[in-house]
Formats: sequence, C-alpha cells, structure tokens
Amino acid sequence: MLLIFHFSAQEAVDSGKMSGSLTGCIAERVNMLFHLEWNRESIEIFAEQLEYPVRKMAHMTEYAILAWIFLGNCMQYPYFRKNCWFLAWIGTSAYAATDEFHQLFVKGRSGEIKDVMIDSLGALIGLLFAWAVIYIVKKRQKDHGLFHKK
Repeated sequence: MLLIFHFSAQEAVDSGKMSGSLTGCIAERVNMLFHLEWNRESIEIFAEQLEYPVRKMAHMTEYAILAWIFLGNCMQYPYFRKNCWFLAWIGTSAYAATDEFHQLFVKGRSGEIKDVMIDSLGALIGLLFAWAVIYIVKKRQKDHGLFHKK
C-alpha cells in the first residue's frame, strides 16, 4: 500500500517520464526483435500508443498483488475465512478508491472512477488466478493421496 501511495504521490510529469521511458524501451525492443527498421519518430509514436495500456496493466498488477496480500491476511483468521475472498476484493477496491481520492491533491493528477474500476478488475483477476492455483494444487494433492482433510 505504501508503494502504491508513493507512485500515486508522484506529480503527473514525473509519472509520465517513468512510464514513457519504459514504453520507449519496449518500442525499441519490438523494433529490434521483429527487424522493423523504424525511424526514431515511428518508435516514439509506438511508445506513446503503448503508454496507456502499459500504465493500466501496471495498475491491475499492483492491485492483484494487493488482493493476494489481503487474501493471505484474511485466511489467517477462522472468523473471516468464509468470506475472505470477498473481503480481499472489497478491501482492495476500497484502497483503490482512497488512492484515487489521494490523487486529487497531487499536481497534474486526477481521481478517476474509471481507474477505481480498472484497479478493482485487477484485484478480481488476481483473486481468480489465486483461486485457480489453489484449486489445482488441492486437486493434485487429493489425486495423489497427499491431501488429508482434518
């Protein structure tokens, strides 16, 4: 949560520079990998087109990881175990909302409901992935006689 807060506290110019340098590297690697022989302007245009999806995927990934942390913490307490998946998603989504509110006070940034929805979707996808992994592991343990329910 502190890491997300730190990134959200960056002014728009600084945040844009960080994601711009990442998408610039990606564009250059795509150019080299596929032997496209783009000129500098073409690489920069492609990098600009990548910036929005890369930023949103980064947000979704951050919030998927945060949802896993909420889930792991919630699973430790028997009282919450029945609702831990829902509580992890709600907790993560609530933090996404507070993070967008925080951005209202950062120079050049804005708080967007759309971003809360994207972050909440990232949390949901992360939780679905965690559920699938747990399901597969338990099924394999059961199939191989390694899982003993108490």
